Amino acid sequence: MENLHQKSLNKDEEFIRLCFFLAKKGLGYTSPNPIVGAVLVVPRLNNKIIGQGYHTAYGKPHAEVEAINDAVKNGYKNLLKEAVLYVNLEPCCHYGKTPPCVDKIIEVGIKKVVCSMYDVNPIVRKKGIRKLVDAGVDCKVGVLEKEARELNKFYIKWMTKKLPYVTIKVACSLDGKIATYTGDSKWISSKESRNYVHKLRTIYDAVLVGINTV
Repeated sequence: MENLHQKSLNKDEEFIRLCFFLAKKGLGYTSPNPIVGAVLVVPRLNNKIIGQGYHTAYGKPHAEVEAINDAVKNGYKNLLKEAVLYVNLEPCCHYGKTPPCVDKIIEVGIKKVVCSMYDVNPIVRKKGIRKLVDAGVDCKVGVLEKEARELNKFYIKWMTKKLPYVTIKVACSLDGKIATYTGDSKWISSKESRNYVHKLRTIYDAVLVGINTV
């Protein structure tokens, strides 16, 4: 029989996966920021979701603020003090294009935050969680961390190495050729692979192609 601890873990993972789903809506629009989704849940009301949001674009409000604003818009402002905030990345604690998310979380009275991973940005790393804990907010970090790191691999590579995340796409014949000796070539890629490459192009900051492709 599943114990209460396991049920809690499963619920945490369920809502963090929803954060992943929301975060992906920002792919291609948030760079150099990470993609982030956030969900507000009230345990007393059978884990009712009262607000959700994601970082829509660089310079726009962060996911946590979007979720709080969504809850208020939905008429649940009075439930924020009972809500658990789920988010796939540590809330920020510094002024950038927008004010610190931790300040907003504390201001509205949220008492528990569950997130997937600490931010790799040294300006934020563990400082956001520390500020929340110091304000009396119960914090849990590490839910589906591996998946969260994969989700933000572009951001992590840039923030930790100051290098872009590069993907190389090559289409060639079985003998390693891309054209005949006269220079003639036909599409080698399948329709499925071409569709996949178009999808990749929408989420990268830059694309380098041959003149004929353009």
